[in-house]
Formats: sequence, C-alpha cells, structure tokens
Amino acid sequence: MEASLGKIYKIIRILIYLIPVVVVIVGLYLVFFPVEKFAYLSGQPKLSKFDIRKDTGANELSFGVFPLKKNNIINLDVNLKKTEKKSCKENLPVVSLERTYQAFLYPAGPDINSQDELRNLLYIDNSTKYSNGTLLHNKPTDRVFLISHGKKILFPGPEILLAFGYGFDYMVDVDQSVIDQYPEADEGVFLWTLPHPDGIIFESFPTHSFYLILNGQKRLITDPNFMDKAWPEHYSIPVNDITPANRSQCQISAKDYTNGNIKCAFYADNLPVALGKYYLFTLEYQDVCLVENIHINNALINFRPAKSYATIKDTIRTIFASILNRYIQK
Repeated sequence: MEASLGKIYKIIRILIYLIPVVVVIVGLYLVFFPVEKFAYLSGQPKLSKFDIRKDTGANELSFGVFPLKKNNIINLDVNLKKTEKKSCKENLPVVSLERTYQAFLYPAGPDINSQDELRNLLYIDNSTKYSNGTLLHNKPTDRVFLISHGKKILFPGPEILLAFGYGFDYMVDVDQSVIDQYPEADEGVFLWTLPHPDGIIFESFPTHSFYLILNGQKRLITDPNFMDKAWPEHYSIPVNDITPANRSQCQISAKDYTNGNIKCAFYADNLPVALGKYYLFTLEYQDVCLVENIHINNALINFRPAKSYATIKDTIRTIFASILNRYIQK
C-alpha cells in the first residue's frame, strides 16, 4: 500500500513540475507562431471583425480583413444559412483571394486633369504649409502623424505605418509646435481597421497609374507630372491593379457546400501579387444562383505563419524593434 502511494506521489510531483514547463512551451509557441483570427457572426454584428458585402451586378459576395503579422497559411471557413433555392445548392461558387488596400477598392471618381486641380484637392480644408497626405515626424517624441483634411492622425507604432505601405524615408521632421497647429481628426489614431484616409496617393502596377483617394472615391491623376508641382515632395503607396488575374482561386468541396460549408486554404507565397496588405475574399456565383439568396451565418479566417526558423527570427526582430521604438528611443 505504501509503495503504491509512493508511486502516485511521485507521479503527482512530476505532473506538478510539468505544468509550468508545458505553459512556457505553449506560451513560446504562441509568441513565435501567432495566429490571427477574424470572425463574422451574423447574430452578433458588434463582435464581428469584418462585414459582408453583396454586389448584385457582379453577382458576388465579398469581405476583407487586414492582418498585421506575417503569415503563410490562410484558412477560410464559412457556414451558410439554409436556403431553399435548389439552384444555389447545386452550383458551387468560385472562391478567390487577392491582396490590395481597402481604399483602393473605392469606386472611380472624376479624373484629375490639371496640376491646379490636384493642388486644390490636396489642400482641401487645409491652409497650412503641408498638404493632406503628408507624414509629420517629431524626433523628440518619435511620434508620426498623417495629415488629412487639415487634421492630424497619429500612428500608434511602426507596425501600423509599415503595414499600410508607408516608408520612413517619406516622413518630414518638424517641431512639436508645427504638429500642435493641426486639430485631431475624428479618428485621432490610425487603426488597422480603417482604410487609408483622404489625401493618399496610390501608384498601381504594372500600369503605373496614380490615384488620389478623396471622399470615398479613387480619382485618376491623368498626368503623373502634375504631382511634381502640386506636391514636390509627393510620394505614393504601391499597389497592384485590380484585375481578375490577381486573384488566387480555391477549389471547394461539393459535399461540404451541399451541407452549407465552404472550406478553403490559401498560401500567401502562392498569391499572384504581393503589393497590398488587405486580404479580399470573393465568392462569385453563377447567374442561376442570385447572390441575394445567399446568407452567411458565420465565418472564420485564420492567418498562420510558417513554422520555421525564419519566422522565429522575424518575431524576435519585431519584438525588439517594438521595445526599442516604444521605450528606449524616447
């Protein structure tokens, strides 16, 4: 009896010692290989991380998310509400994914046909020296602000700045007194859930077309030379042209779809283009199944990094850069 109790005691002791070891291992795994999750819940819209949009003209359903961390595997899991439309149950949608920027998906507005017109648009609601779209950097505090409609928006850290396609070379160093002259925008902090604000210029490839974002539209600048005089220090954010060729498709299971489920796996390295950090998912239906008859119950998108030494190095580099920026270089 005593021998048996002794064995049980040893096993319990080993288990007690193993618990913190397991916790540390799991913690390190989550730190080095973080998974970003985005969920859509039709019954709880306030908890949803993205919205579903229906385009009846193109007969497609789309939604997008903006992951901040590097990833390699993208898993999409959609659960559809039951529909009595037989035509929809028997016709599988084409599921695709492309990378772009949310603001670049805006509808086209009127073309900009002169440098004077461009300058006036860049200085809308702004009577200061620096045009809308300018990045102002204060060295003592190391804070960066974007100017839009004559108001300032703070970047909370370098991760957000880089994720939205901005570069450190484009920042203008100014005193705090210059930044103080700008009131805060309604959205005072630049969040990853927001699209690029007004005043941003995109350069799309491979056409090398330039667009100004303004009032929910992207407006083509018909001559790139307009920018040299309207905004001599101009810069643009690179993005790819919106074309079907830039979409990566996924083959879904007919059996899963009949049961109301869509499961897809994409690989970031295999996507046709790499410019843009907004991941746009599209479900395109045949004409026999109208998209207005499709209703999503819930959806989950997981972004997983590659399990490699390179990922670990990148994570460590990001952690140290964040610590350096936030706590040391002040």
